Amino acid sequence: MISEIATFYVGTKLVFGNGSSNQAGAELASLGVKKAMVVTDKGVIAAGLLKGILESMSAAGVEYFIFDEVPPNPPRSIVVKGLQLYRANGCDGFIAVGGGSSMDACKAISIMTANDGDVIEYDNSELGGKKFKNKGAPVITVPTTSGTGSEVTQWSVITDEKRNWKSSIGSPLMSPTVALVDPLLTLGLPPSITAATGVDALTHAIEAYTTKAAIRGGSPVTDALALDAIRLIGANLRQAYAQGYNVEARKNMMIGSTMAGLAFPQIGLGTCHGMAHPLGGHYDVPHGVANAILLPHIMKFNLMTCPDRFRNIAIALGENVEGLTLMEAAEKAVTAVKKLCRDLQIPSLKTFNIDPASLPRLAEDAVKEAATKDNPRNTSVQDAIDLFTKALNDE
Repeated sequence: MISEIATFYVGTKLVFGNGSSNQAGAELASLGVKKAMVVTDKGVIAAGLLKGILESMSAAGVEYFIFDEVPPNPPRSIVVKGLQLYRANGCDGFIAVGGGSSMDACKAISIMTANDGDVIEYDNSELGGKKFKNKGAPVITVPTTSGTGSEVTQWSVITDEKRNWKSSIGSPLMSPTVALVDPLLTLGLPPSITAATGVDALTHAIEAYTTKAAIRGGSPVTDALALDAIRLIGANLRQAYAQGYNVEARKNMMIGSTMAGLAFPQIGLGTCHGMAHPLGGHYDVPHGVANAILLPHIMKFNLMTCPDRFRNIAIALGENVEGLTLMEAAEKAVTAVKKLCRDLQIPSLKTFNIDPASLPRLAEDAVKEAATKDNPRNTSVQDAIDLFTKALNDE
């Protein structure tokens, strides 16, 4: 039963299917783009993933300038540089090709083509930042991983280098114009990246299904998207990891990732993302890895708030809950995620040389995050310290 009015905003045209990235040129031309800035990273270039996209742009008469300097956890400085190069090269549109970092950087550069000030001033995560007034130049997103869902979200995570803070910057005006979701671009993805991005997508789905708003009734649309995303990811991530050229597994992972990306901006996330962000900001822990390390601990912490939903998660992940009590069935969800992360060889938090003395600072940052405020169970600084400690001590 819906106990409150639910709003579902979708501002992106979604084109899904094998080879859909080759429509890039035609889509840009239809938007009136004459010269596009291609926002990507050197790994995408080296993997040859741009070839068909650039050929389609040339065939459609769209010129391009390639900006391939986006690093993981993109900082404010990359947005500033990208904006300068966009203007200097006479571009009038964007296409982002890559993982969440490239897509987030691209969306941030785009919105700043039409708004004043510093991108960090628009931080929604802690500061209650300024509001964007204008939509930026058109953006086409082409994901090359099945993880962030950034291809369809109105959010961009940009690191504020001065504070080691990951700023969540978002507005409906930031939604990509078109998303070309092509599973074939993920076929050569290394197993470690497949694992980290895949569990990132799973975290989006699990948190979207268990936020405060979701428990209150939230939205039947987000519930359906999130729960089916969990099912698809649980059934296909191991195959995509172990057999990277399994087209069916890659397709289902891409569907699951995009569905999770459609769900969580509507309903929120949780403490897992709230704690993952400071690990990225202070220690540069890759976002998907941070989520994978933290997720079982946060799920265990949240179990008692909505055991019926965690039971549903366990079933979606293929666990047999017949004959179990509600709490026993809910626990199976945690067990399933632990088994999955073990099979995917997710590294331990110890490998990132986390200083135990920094945990109170990490915890303070985590509880300030908007995502943490969406968590179904209130999370204090001491709770976050305890959860970080458990993750750090976990082998």
